[in-house]
Parts: sequence; structure tokens; C-alpha cells
Amino acid sequence: MEMALLGKQGQGGSELRDEWEFIRRYMEEGPDAVPRPRLSTQLPSPIQAFSAQFEGLGRFFRKSSWLFKVALLLVWPAFVIVGIGHWLSLLLCWRPRWPKVIREAGMPGKPVPPVTTLSDYPPAIQDRLLANADRWQLKPGKRPEKKPRKPHTPKSKNSPPM
Repeated sequence: MEMALLGKQGQGGSELRDEWEFIRRYMEEGPDAVPRPRLSTQLPSPIQAFSAQFEGLGRFFRKSSWLFKVALLLVWPAFVIVGIGHWLSLLLCWRPRWPKVIREAGMPGKPVPPVTTLSDYPPAIQDRLLANADRWQLKPGKRPEKKPRKPHTPKSKNSPPM
């Protein structure tokens, strides 16, 4: 599987949309169209690395039996090792650096890079892009609406069986 990561880790759809809107405005209208980004440290927080390991366990931990909780205590060293490994991999990542022609695009007096088309790629890459076209092609229509969830009602011990 091929993938590229861009930007920062998002905590929800609106945060990711805001990130892409920032990139879009910067690319289309130039650096004056976007607010100056806040400075942040280059070092990743260990919390980011460990939260990935534990974020799904909260729901199971609350509703699980004591046996599951004991098993989780026995396995937690593995989670710590995986978390440390994830944090080290985040430390070893480098920040992407855009090519000069892209960084200067949209600035006054600088050339606009040409639009890339399918024919710009070698035949082997063209075949791979076309084989996956259904994944990146825009789909007509709207997103299906979410169905409302039923409220959870706890069962009482005195209720008659059905």
C-alpha cells in the first residue's frame, strides 16, 4: 500500500477540513490569504504515541470483567514497548520540504508550475493510476445521512423476561 502523510494529526473531520482549506487558500491565493501559523515544537509529544495504543481500550475496560482487566495488566508492558517504538518513529520523521517551484507558486512575479496530467507520467505509473481510478474519482451524489442512535436503556434486575 502506498500512502503519503501531510500536515498534522487531526482530532476530527472539521480540523482536517480546516487544514486542507488552509493549504488550498495558500496554493490558490498565496501566503497573504492565510493567517500566519502558530509556532510549535518540532518534537512530537509522547502523549501522541501512547494515545494511539490506549484510545480504544477505555470503552472495553469500563464494561469488561475482572479477568479481562487482569489480562490487560499482564499485557501493558507490550503496549509500553509499542508506544515507545511509535514515539521513536515520530522523532525520526522529518518535516516535508516543498520544492522551490511550489513554495514560490502564487508569489508575485513567480512562475506558476504547469498542471500535471496523466500523460506526464511513464506508462507503468499511468497503468497503476488508472487501475486505482475508482478510489480517487469523485463520486456523484450526497453522503448518506447518519441514522440517529437509539438511547441506551439499562436493564433492571426486576424486569420480567420477554
